[in-house]
Amino acid sequence: MATRRYLKFQIKADDKKIIRKFLVQHKFSSSQLHNLKNRGGMIFVNHRQRHFNYRMRPGDDLLVAMSNEKPSELIEPMPGQLKVIFEDQYFLVINKPPKIASLPAKARTSKTMANIVKYYLQQKGENSSIHLVTRLDRDTSGLMVFAKDSYAHSMLDQILHTDKFQKYYLAIVSGVFQKKSGLVDLPIGIDQAAFYLRTIDHESGKRSKTLFQTVETYQNASLVRLKLLTGRTHQIRVHMKAIGHPIIGDYMYTKQPEKMIDRQALHCAELQIVHPVTKQTLDLVAPMPNDMVKLRQELRG
Repeated sequence: MATRRYLKFQIKADDKKIIRKFLVQHKFSSSQLHNLKNRGGMIFVNHRQRHFNYRMRPGDDLLVAMSNEKPSELIEPMPGQLKVIFEDQYFLVINKPPKIASLPAKARTSKTMANIVKYYLQQKGENSSIHLVTRLDRDTSGLMVFAKDSYAHSMLDQILHTDKFQKYYLAIVSGVFQKKSGLVDLPIGIDQAAFYLRTIDHESGKRSKTLFQTVETYQNASLVRLKLLTGRTHQIRVHMKAIGHPIIGDYMYTKQPEKMIDRQALHCAELQIVHPVTKQTLDLVAPMPNDMVKLRQELRG
């Protein structure tokens, strides 16, 4: 069933006054404007329907009834455990456990976070069209962001790789760093031997940058805090391996079985987001999961 979303604004003195210009000022994309005009969207100013060329005044109330969004039939709603860290009318931040994918793969019907979020939104009577803003590997835990409509998705996408949207990870890696902190600046490309893997590729790889800071050291391992400056597939896993500190438990990249943990010890622990609509700074935290806590305790001895 298609669902409609409503966005409310109050016009300020420094806002654009023509409705079309106001919407562009507030980051509506050209496709969203097209859909709003031609696919059933509606605009109301002070409860009266208006067109794009209407001139508003400071203090006016603008209500935008977005075009209907039809949820994808490829993502089936499925009940499941969902740890909500933050939610408002624009987006949802959840704490993903390990051992579950972010999105369904082709020809795969197993439960993913997208299926669970879709069920959760349907149960609340909200738009259940899935807009995944950030994803995590199946065996990586931590914070994930879902937008609640195409407008919020577009707004978040525009700040995703800026200082207004900062992602921090915790990883337990092999070896002790010689430097307490530093920058890994190595280009990442597709591994020609296996398309699902990534590797350092100085010829055709995309520039990739990761900041690291040592939090704690053990006899032959380290807990590090990592900040992504770019968003490449498997970026942290590839960068840590490239500098000689592969993530413990990351069998895909080390080919070494690990008795202390059965997945890569990687967790998206913190998001700092300047809310694209309210401009509020959100500092969202997900505690280290139990398997990484146990690994940390074992390494401490």
